[in-house]
Amino acid sequence: MKDLRALLIDCRIELRRLVRDFHKTPLCERLDAATQALANAPAEDAPPPDPAAPGQRQVRETSNQVALAWQLVARDLKFTHPPLYEAMSKKVMARLETKTLIDQVDELRQAEANVAGLRQHQSELEAQQKATEAERDTLLGALAAAVPQLKDGGDRIGVALARIDCLKAQSAKAAPVVTVGTVAEEETRIPSEELMSLIAAGGRQFTQAQREWCVGEAMVLSGFQYTPMELIEQGDASIARIIAGARKNH
Repeated sequence: MKDLRALLIDCRIELRRLVRDFHKTPLCERLDAATQALANAPAEDAPPPDPAAPGQRQVRETSNQVALAWQLVARDLKFTHPPLYEAMSKKVMARLETKTLIDQVDELRQAEANVAGLRQHQSELEAQQKATEAERDTLLGALAAAVPQLKDGGDRIGVALARIDCLKAQSAKAAPVVTVGTVAEEETRIPSEELMSLIAAGGRQFTQAQREWCVGEAMVLSGFQYTPMELIEQGDASIARIIAGARKNH
């Protein structure tokens, strides 16, 4: 009985969410009546009723039906005649000597609001997770492009850390060469193969003169697939990889 009553309550919540003014429909009243009837039904393990007292059972059932009917009418008044409903509520609470009454409709509405809030929070968490995963994949893709000699394996994070270590080692080895040859590089517009490999790995950038020469060289080697502006937007590392790849093929 408890499972069936919980199912009816869940159905009522979903229908109120999907159907506007569902509380004014006959189906809503039928669900309320069925829910209340299940609430008043005896437990499955309760002892059987005393057959010697049919009159008392009939009185109890009649009282429950009357109470349910008044409850349904009062709920309708809450939406159709709010002032009258408030006046009746005050008299009922005064007769019961209490200040608040728990209405099942209010409980259902609160449950609906809680469910909607949880769903909204879940959607926000899922969006944050997708954004984080996209950033992670972008970073891993950049590392894979910078260090292609290390193949992807089962542990993506482990491979990414190994690629970072490889870039650090390449930068440390190339640092003295770059420092000593800085003046010479400024004087020449054509970078050496070592410098081209370093720039392709993201270790440093072209000088202004080198970039101008490399943009033209990359346009020719790529068969004029890119405009100068597109090459500049791709970055020095991409330009260096185009030139280095074309040189290897030749």
